[in-house]
Amino acid sequence: MGKLKNIQPQQKLIKTELVPFLGNGWTATTGTSLTFTAAQRNATNGRAFSNLYSSFSLPTTCAQTESYRSTWVNNGMSGLMQSEVIVVNIDSTNYGELIDGRTIKFSFPALTPNASGRRAIHTLYSSYYEPKPFSSDNSFEAAYFGNPIIRGNVVGSPGLASSNRAFLFSDTIAGPTLSGTNANTASWSSGWQTSVIPTGYEGSSTDTFRFIDTVSTSNTPKAYAQSGDIPVGICYLDMGFMVITHPTLVNDFCYSCGTIDGLSAYTHDITPTTAGASGFTNLYFTASTSASSQYYSFEKEWCLTVNIVADSGEFYVTENQTAASAEAPYYGAGGKNTGMQFKTPFGDVYNIWNMSDVGSTFITEIGLYDDRNQLLAIAKPDRPIKKLKDTPTNFTLKMKF
Repeated sequence: MGKLKNIQPQQKLIKTELVPFLGNGWTATTGTSLTFTAAQRNATNGRAFSNLYSSFSLPTTCAQTESYRSTWVNNGMSGLMQSEVIVVNIDSTNYGELIDGRTIKFSFPALTPNASGRRAIHTLYSSYYEPKPFSSDNSFEAAYFGNPIIRGNVVGSPGLASSNRAFLFSDTIAGPTLSGTNANTASWSSGWQTSVIPTGYEGSSTDTFRFIDTVSTSNTPKAYAQSGDIPVGICYLDMGFMVITHPTLVNDFCYSCGTIDGLSAYTHDITPTTAGASGFTNLYFTASTSASSQYYSFEKEWCLTVNIVADSGEFYVTENQTAASAEAPYYGAGGKNTGMQFKTPFGDVYNIWNMSDVGSTFITEIGLYDDRNQLLAIAKPDRPIKKLKDTPTNFTLKMKF
């Protein structure tokens, strides 16, 4: 270990950076990585999943349902309070720290055939009530089901902590009310694109997933929700869950198209209380086109920047022992023997070397130590850096983790 120099607090900076999950940020999830579980609010229905209601902040008790009803009276949010839901789980290996709540496209098969007699597909899109470029909805609606939001007139940024929630919408149920004043947002699919970086992230276009009027001829603004819109589900962006709440979609969910063992189609294992209720748990679809979810997610990377200075008169003598004399392997690197000696308290005798003629050395690595002199990290430049005796040299070290 060479000489040590204290690093002052003002020389250190810690900040976070958002890094696209697996390099690209976009993931398409299907098969066993996208599972479905039926849940009912009634705790006495023979199912063990009524506890999911409280886990997802859905109204459970009579008092909670009455409070929810009065809070969202004459508001599309009132439709989220249902006695039966479908919980969708995205495998945790398929997303980063948070899924961006503007970017979800989610499809699943319907019981009802389409006009040509083939299996219909329900497609849902995520959106916000607060039309700002957060990674989750910074609205009072989202805060009811998630974390506290940032209050006040905030511009919005994906890196700012917010509710960690978003809402699902379906044109099958109702298109955006915003389309009445903005023809460019006629569908919940408006503005959705895959394999592009949403606005607000480093390297993004200002046009992508943007909650405003048309910015360019190549991009359509994304529709956002207003009080009259009808959310059909909730996205729990930090946990990888979606909850389908709208009874039309719950009752039209084709559970018989899926499987729980990968071998046979699923059939009821309990008597349903309504048309769409069933006892399926971790059901999935083997055909990639039957059920899928696409979205952008990111990892949060911590970056520690340390600015250090080797001042004049510091770190200009090599610590490389191959440069030392055999007479003084620890104290003579680059110097001259004065002919004098000193004796340590332990009885060891060493020659005294004159270092005045040493004018420079080359720095090939920098060590960072804690207050107990334990080595924490080593920085190695891509080439040796010359350090002159009378000239300060600055180094900027960055560590990401």
